Amino acid sequence: MALGKSEIQDLYRKRARNYDISANLYYLIGFREAMYRRLAVAQLGLQPGDTLVEIGCGTGLNFQYELRELGPTGTLIGVDLTDAMLR
Repeated sequence: MALGKSEIQDLYRKRARNYDISANLYYLIGFREAMYRRLAVAQLGLQPGDTLVEIGCGTGLNFQYELRELGPTGTLIGVDLTDAMLR
């Protein structure tokens, strides 16, 4: 049974508080998540001054890698389904 929009929002609001911690637990089992985040951002071919919109940004775990590529003149816009993830 598929979840509706409000049910998904409720689920992600509950998970938001511990999202960064749980995402980083991958390191304990040897999965180097940060490396894959850096590789994914590198594939975007961003240039200093570009504007990037990340849809489904969650808590912003990719932001540090994206901002490094965009530089001080770039713009990063994060969009997520729930207010709790954006906080």
